[in-house]
Amino acid sequence: YCRALSDSMEEEAEILDTSRRLGAYFITLLSPERNEVMYQLCLDAKGRRLNLYKVTDGDPSSVNLNVRKIVENAILSQASMVALAHNHPSGVAFPSHADIVATTMIQTALDSIGIRFADHIIVADGDFISMRQDGIVN
Repeated sequence: YCRALSDSMEEEAEILDTSRRLGAYFITLLSPERNEVMYQLCLDAKGRRLNLYKVTDGDPSSVNLNVRKIVENAILSQASMVALAHNHPSGVAFPSHADIVATTMIQTALDSIGIRFADHIIVADGDFISMRQDGIVN
């Protein structure tokens, strides 16, 4: 009984279907980074992780996005949903204008091929901002 319970709890923890769960996942992943980097998490319809890609590796204050590569990764992973996350090593988690523009472009591209854009999480100083919760992503 204890084994089955712990397995089901671990399995439940692997479901990344809310902004809170995505934020916690990405805080762990991004907090050690000193430069700005972006990850793409490809998920199935239930929110289980299919693939994780490091899509950009920038300097301490910027990262460049390749919309085509993000779409290709999603298709190759057979993803139902995609979440993006990047860090702000400066310690301020608020999205920049460039973050908002890039996120909108990616969401539009994914929507056009039937892949749901789950969220864009920005991690800074042990905390996160969800662009979905802030109404930037719909």
